Amino acid sequence: MSDFIEIKDNLKQVNRSLKQMDKAVRQATLSSLNRATQRAKTETGRKVREKYIVKQKEVLETIKVQKAKAGGLTATLTSKGHTIPLIRFGVAPRRKLKKAPKALKAAVYRGGAKKPIPGAFIATTGSHLGVFERSGKKRLPIRELRGPAVPSMAANDEVREHVQGVFGEEMLKRLPHELNRTLGRLST
Repeated sequence: MSDFIEIKDNLKQVNRSLKQMDKAVRQATLSSLNRATQRAKTETGRKVREKYIVKQKEVLETIKVQKAKAGGLTATLTSKGHTIPLIRFGVAPRRKLKKAPKALKAAVYRGGAKKPIPGAFIATTGSHLGVFERSGKKRLPIRELRGPAVPSMAANDEVREHVQGVFGEEMLKRLPHELNRTLGRLST
């Protein structure tokens, strides 16, 4: 009879240990997923900056990370934003000159040649300096020239594939580390 009680006690202990292990594995997956998502955000900014003439800060400001929670093991990176004024890309000249050049030149891609934009000029509207062009033959109205939006830069195939690869590598690197950390706490 005492053997039966011992086995029953051991079974309860094994069950409790398995539940703790399941919880620890889930927590490790959650932590590594969140860490990999954060790394993917950083890498998106880095890769977009590598391809386009844009500041990393402008890219990272548009990206929101929704972390994975205990309820569901999904984390998302979302980029929302508007088109960026052309003046923030590679424009020559960068400021208003006394004598305007024949054609303003601009480049959006890093390493790409600056191409002339006929009829474009630099002006200040209020306190905003920008690259403008006339909408018709008359002096007014004018419209501001803009470059691509950050979400479309981040959605570029080359950038997306690179970020997905980095995310996968980071998960492979972080998961064993997080498992050792959380399971190590159980044994002590």
